Amino acid sequence: MQNQTETETVRIALETNWGGSVVELSLDGTNYVNQHDTGREIQVGLWDNGNGACPCWNPTEGGDQYDNGTPTISQSVTSNSLYTKIQPLQWYPDLYGGSSTVPIAADILLEKTVSPVEGHDRAFHIHYKVTHLGSDLHTNAIQQIPVIYTNDGVNQLVYYGGTAPWTNGATTQTAITTESTPFFYMSEHWGALVDAQNKGVTLYLPSQYPWGYAGYFPFGGSGPMGNTTASFAPVVTMTFTPNLVIESDAYVIVGDSDAARQAVYDLHQTVGQTNVFTPFGSLDSPAGSSVISGATTVSGWALAVDSVAKVEVLVDGTAAGTASYGSSRPDVASVYPNAPANAGFTYSLDSTTLSNGAHTLNIRVTDSSGNVAILANDAVTVSN
Repeated sequence: MQNQTETETVRIALETNWGGSVVELSLDGTNYVNQHDTGREIQVGLWDNGNGACPCWNPTEGGDQYDNGTPTISQSVTSNSLYTKIQPLQWYPDLYGGSSTVPIAADILLEKTVSPVEGHDRAFHIHYKVTHLGSDLHTNAIQQIPVIYTNDGVNQLVYYGGTAPWTNGATTQTAITTESTPFFYMSEHWGALVDAQNKGVTLYLPSQYPWGYAGYFPFGGSGPMGNTTASFAPVVTMTFTPNLVIESDAYVIVGDSDAARQAVYDLHQTVGQTNVFTPFGSLDSPAGSSVISGATTVSGWALAVDSVAKVEVLVDGTAAGTASYGSSRPDVASVYPNAPANAGFTYSLDSTTLSNGAHTLNIRVTDSSGNVAILANDAVTVSN
């Protein structure tokens, strides 16, 4: 898809052999998107918690770790839209009986529509519809809906990190030089990766959390096909319950990040900000594989896009009770800048009501919009 004006040419392109992932976002012939392999591009990557470790459930729009591309089930092109429907591949096919030559389709259906943004020639709207085809549960995790990968030299991260959003306050610009960065506060819900001329890709998600994360991978080679890349993604979280369907919107803007910010300001005035993402947090105690007895303290923390309405303790999938929420957790705010300091929860679990032996402990967090997160499974053994 191409926007042609009197002074410039803007293009966005999807690779249908790689699930329709965005392989080009260019201005006057300069493409800022890295397409070295099926794990790059501008694309969706989904995860479950994996009990804190991977390989894990990881449907990936572009394909798998062996560069097998996700097939496109259907596609359509109109004068102002590009549509694709796919069943993303598992990034780790070996976990599901596959191999380097046997890709495995995940239990996800991903539909995507790309369209130009009226009045902003350098901007494109990406609408996602994600359907969980399975009847199982994938516990809460940070998702990539989407993540962007840029070329060597396009690794200057730009965002607004102040506490007075939408007032044209000074932005922060920092070079991304390590594989991962701490979560950074971006209260205007956008971030950009740019080059030395301040040109690159800006990503705006209206309904995300006000944090993002980035990385740099200096593997060698430059340009769209080179193996050196920088990445940026906003923090969005989801629990994939049976047959879940979610829809979300993202906006990508090419070129100067200052001009892109003004486009974001215009979009902020005109597009909706429906909260579709789940709360997130951590079950800290008891630790996994603990042996518990008597009255056992269950504790952790939780955050939400708007506010946390309820925190419940589940034992073997059944609610045991409602935790007290709002205790001080300054350590959480130190990781997620400007997060609420009182994000902790506690609950006294009477383990004498449970049979001796193995049990599964979960936390169910509901926000004020009704979104529900199931925090990761914690295996405990009751011994009374």
